[in-house]
Amino acid sequence: MGLFYEADKTFEDLMKEKKNFVFIGEAGSGKSEIVLNIANKLAQMTGKQVDLFDLDQTKPLYRSRDMKEDFANRGVTIHYQDQYLDAPVMVGGVRVSLIGDNYTLLDIGGGHQAAKFAGAYSDLLSKDDAVPVYVVNPYRPWTKDVDSIDGTMRHILGSMRLDHIYILGNPTLGYATTPEDFLKGLDRIDELFDGFTTINSACVRREILDEVSQKTDKNLIPLDLFLTYSWVD
Repeated sequence: MGLFYEADKTFEDLMKEKKNFVFIGEAGSGKSEIVLNIANKLAQMTGKQVDLFDLDQTKPLYRSRDMKEDFANRGVTIHYQDQYLDAPVMVGGVRVSLIGDNYTLLDIGGGHQAAKFAGAYSDLLSKDDAVPVYVVNPYRPWTKDVDSIDGTMRHILGSMRLDHIYILGNPTLGYATTPEDFLKGLDRIDELFDGFTTINSACVRREILDEVSQKTDKNLIPLDLFLTYSWVD
């Protein structure tokens, strides 16, 4: 099995086949927004309990934990541990959730410290019912070439003691993303991974889904933007 796997399957296929998901993505990739959307969709589709563990140790804003109260009404329990300054912290209950019948989503961010924490569960995350997902946003500065992406992924996967990953595209500039921006970003993702793997799934803001879906054959996952603040237009 190579570094990139399940390339023949859409992300929606994986949502039907897997129960445990690990989401990796650098700050600004849109990872936490994606995690919230996937958690919400799994709860709606299946009626099962969904546990979302916010293990992100790298940033104070746009964290999935900020939606804890709202998502409790959606059948999603968001678990996290308050930090003191920048001291890394462990979040309890992860192993129990990974073993249980419910869905488990780990939002570990791009930090190596969180990846090391996730490595404590590598025996469970390497099973067939689990999938590590790397969110690629071609508009982020560290996504300039496949070597940069590959180096980051291998470092994080090494910390997690895993050896394969699924790539999920997210060509977004946030609220301002136009259909043209999205489609240009899709082309850039294909260029980055040409000769390495096929990226067949990408996330898109729901408001532009209808327009862009007519111009690509990729599996598109519509996103509602849950994370926002009063100072964001």
